[in-house]
Amino acid sequence: MMRVSVITSFFLVVLLSGTMHGQHYRYIVERIPSSVSDIDTSKLLSDRPLKSPWGAVLRSAVLPGWGQAYTDHYAKAAIAFSLNSLMIYQIYHYEKEWRREKNESFRSKRNLYSWYFALTYVLTMVDAYVDAWLYKFDTAMSISHRVKQKEDGQWYGELQLSFSF
Repeated sequence: MMRVSVITSFFLVVLLSGTMHGQHYRYIVERIPSSVSDIDTSKLLSDRPLKSPWGAVLRSAVLPGWGQAYTDHYAKAAIAFSLNSLMIYQIYHYEKEWRREKNESFRSKRNLYSWYFALTYVLTMVDAYVDAWLYKFDTAMSISHRVKQKEDGQWYGELQLSFSF
């Protein structure tokens, strides 16, 4: 219990002393054990996305589902493409029926499916943006959970704190 309160006090001092002028903090995590050797943890755990979010949005704008395929979500890509295609088909179908029969119910259904298509199209782009930001997020979380304690109570990973005043 004493050890937990000392560690908590240390981190509170570090966090609260951030208001001092000219003080810079750098937290570096080194040697995180990983069973996957081809993962670059410095890129994976950084604040920068691994895939371009706006590139994913542009891909989804050109062809709905392409942004999801860009972020390796192939099932979501198929669903996004299918839903957008279905909405376009319904718009075309009700437009054709309205022109043939001049029935206002077909025109209102065409307008309704136009709104559904617009919503589906925008949500597909938003989903591609979010998927690009969260690309390999699960991998990053599994790496952070692999930091384990040795039998003698020491941790495998190292946390290096460096302060400059």
